[in-house]
Amino acid sequence: MTPPFILGLPNVWILCVPVVLGMAVCGLKKGVAKRMSDMTGYNARERFYTIGASVAPYPFMVVAVWTPFTSIKPALYGGMALYLIGLGFFVATLYILAATPLDQPFSAGPYKVSRNPLYVAATILFFSICVVSLNVILFAITVILVVLQHLMILAEERVCRLRYGRTYEEYMKKVPRYLLV
Repeated sequence: MTPPFILGLPNVWILCVPVVLGMAVCGLKKGVAKRMSDMTGYNARERFYTIGASVAPYPFMVVAVWTPFTSIKPALYGGMALYLIGLGFFVATLYILAATPLDQPFSAGPYKVSRNPLYVAATILFFSICVVSLNVILFAITVILVVLQHLMILAEERVCRLRYGRTYEEYMKKVPRYLLV
């Protein structure tokens, strides 16, 4: 059951703040924001998916402003535990994004267990917010976000194969796209 929408400071939007701040701080490093938004080599459909995946978190955050935490303790505690795992993965990934030279593919830290740790972390974070709020609308937005992210990832991988060649193809053989898959 979705709780009523109530505008307030103690709502789940507060859990989005570290994500926004982390991306903003990481983007301050010269070249990182440009690298993360580079769609060179994408076709029109891939650009559409990428823009959609980039914009999808904003409706989530707007709804989160109006969404209180659930009072159901197992959902609240389980969701917060999941959130902390996602946040740790997110911070570790941002560190590697900022530390990797612009002409090198990402391959250290979380990139050793997932080719897309930023998206895995974001999915864990958004899903955990759905759990701590038990909000069906946030869950629906998260499903749309995950589908768009997957389509965007397919485009990124195609371009990375062209850009980094055999090095990236070997990386693809060793490291799963997400975590186990």
